[in-house]
Amino acid sequence: MKSSSFNLGVLAAVSLLPAAAHAQNRVISTDITNIAAAANGGRVLSVTSTLNNDKDYSVANIIDGQSYNFERGAGSKGWASNQFDPINRDAITLGFNGNTLRKIGKIVINPGVDLTPERWAKDVEVQISTTSAEGPWTAVSQLTLKREAVPQEFPILPVEARFLRLMFRSNWGSDRSVGIGEVEVYESIDDSDPMGSLIARYESALNDLRNYRKVQSEAGAAVAQPAAGRPKVSNQARIQNTQLVTGDKTAFPTANQNIAAAKNGGKIMAWSSTYNQDEAFSPNNLIDGQNYRPADDKGSNGWATQGFAPGKEYVTIGFADDRVKLVGRITINPVSNQSDLRWARRIEVQVTSGSFKDGPWKTAASINLRPEGVNQDFTIRPVEAKYVRFVMQANGPGVVLPDADPNVNSDRAVSLGEIEIYEAVAGNDQLEALIGRFNQVLVDFKTLRRRQINEGIIN
Repeated sequence: MKSSSFNLGVLAAVSLLPAAAHAQNRVISTDITNIAAAANGGRVLSVTSTLNNDKDYSVANIIDGQSYNFERGAGSKGWASNQFDPINRDAITLGFNGNTLRKIGKIVINPGVDLTPERWAKDVEVQISTTSAEGPWTAVSQLTLKREAVPQEFPILPVEARFLRLMFRSNWGSDRSVGIGEVEVYESIDDSDPMGSLIARYESALNDLRNYRKVQSEAGAAVAQPAAGRPKVSNQARIQNTQLVTGDKTAFPTANQNIAAAKNGGKIMAWSSTYNQDEAFSPNNLIDGQNYRPADDKGSNGWATQGFAPGKEYVTIGFADDRVKLVGRITINPVSNQSDLRWARRIEVQVTSGSFKDGPWKTAASINLRPEGVNQDFTIRPVEAKYVRFVMQANGPGVVLPDADPNVNSDRAVSLGEIEIYEAVAGNDQLEALIGRFNQVLVDFKTLRRRQINEGIIN
């Protein structure tokens, strides 16, 4: 249950990514069959040169479905030209099974040829012809490879091609040769049929998820530190609720920005009462980023109510622009300038995506605070919230008096020092696992579609 609930939260966050991402980064759905592979009828029709005419560097290596293993020093060595001339560029021409017209949607190149990396291809021009292996040629894409011996994917706008030519524009600094390890070519999937349309929508959603992972990765500092890297504080407290996940904050990572803070757009939406109606005890003190310091009697006084009865006193917090947030962690400091008999001891945390006045409200956690003037962190199962309401259920250190309500150590007031709220973010391991599962489903869809094509069920 843990992962499924979190996955829903991640997907909710993904759904809020800017719609413009689709227009700027169009997702091209492609088939799973590499039509350039020799095993699938692909073939090399021409090449300008081969290094020393050495068959170990034959151009046939780039469509044999194998890559050179640099760790073991074994495998298909790839292809290399006899020299590198940036003016009279080397080129390779590929054809497909039966010389049929194909709609190309993706090219994958592994530049890892068994030579020094300076000879690996860097900039490659993709040209196509619908007529013959001699052209005429039309350039359709310019690819820039990373200096890494791994398959590198390049989606291109779908284009019809009977023949495909790779023109090598640059390498990494050698005039001796230019080379690559392997080439793969994939057809785009027509989204006009129901299966193709489903695959396209699924691939677009998966791409959004990958973009979300990239945003989180680039944000870097926004992701919570591992437990070992955080300052050690004795502020672990208890939560009483089915929403409890764990005391380890790495279980559901959270961002570092306190979205309840007034400086970040947080605001007090409603509250039950203020002690003596004195602004010095305003609920705005809860989100001012300051704490009361008993040692020198300075700092923010915190919030205090007029009287206390369990479940009657509350404060409601909203976020910038009244946006819905995925809440994953709450930090509370109970210290105020009131007697510790009045400090909040147990708080019910309620959330709503509706009205801050009428809700509907649901309980997200019931928090037990220690009677200590320190920030106390509570990691909860990520929950969507437009507003968060904190309902005071008990105060004081828990002194039990005869014939008295054990939840009430003072009926004069309940007080609180500071409230912080943090959004849940996707941890790399959780998000990678989610993307992996989605990608496998996508591959299954594509495999089924290919089977239906081969069986003549769809064209």
